[in-house]
This record gives sequence, C-alpha cells and structure tokens, in this order.
Amino acid sequence: MAEFEVPKAGEVCWRELRTKDLAAAQEFYSTLFGWKLEQSKVTDTAYKEIINGNTANGGMMAIDESWGPEPPPSHWANYIAVDDADATAEKITANGGSVHVPPFDAPGVGRMAMVADPSGAGFAIIQFAAMA
Repeated sequence: MAEFEVPKAGEVCWRELRTKDLAAAQEFYSTLFGWKLEQSKVTDTAYKEIINGNTANGGMMAIDESWGPEPPPSHWANYIAVDDADATAEKITANGGSVHVPPFDAPGVGRMAMVADPSGAGFAIIQFAAMA
C-alpha cells in the first residue's frame, strides 16, 4: 500500500484528474510519465491513485452520469489542506470567493468542498480524517 503523509493546513496536497475517459487517461499518463496507478483502497468506486515511488500524491476519477446532465469538461483539480472545512468555506465566501459544492464527508478520507476564488478559479479544500 502506498504511503500518504497528512499535510499541514495551507499546503497544496493532492492533484486529481477528473476525466470523461478514465481508461485513456490512465494509458496516457502512465505511458508518458511512468506513473503507477492503483485502485484506491478507501472507496469502492473506480478511483485510481497516482503513485510515485511509494507515495500517493494524486488520483484519477471518471466524470460520469452522476455529475448530472451538463458535466464539466475533463480537468485537473488541486486540493489544499485545511484544519476545518466548514470554517474555511465560510471564510472563502466572506472574502469574495464562492462555494460550488458545500463541505461533505468523504468516508475514509475526510471532509471536503469544491470552491473558487473571487476570479472564479476553482480548487478544493480538504480536512483530512484522523489517520488510524
């Protein structure tokens, strides 16, 4: 199993490809960069962790029908670690940003939200669950 060290608040800590063709993305990136891609052990859905050395530092997931009738195009998302996802989401809106998906629990991972800065640049925040 790949290692993962819980980052400090404020660190960009995870990069996630959200793609309309997961199989093609896996082939492209593993061939291009030699990435090892493994099925995540924290979810039953098709979520591939990007393993470099023995460290997980990103993931890939499919954009499918669960994204609704007008899903976004394929894109990369960056996650920033926070101490409190709910309080950070409030600070984002108080400072002119927006919350696209309010904080929610991701079992086995933590609490996260999809947000944007005042210019509309999207990113995600994540409050990691205590590592057992």
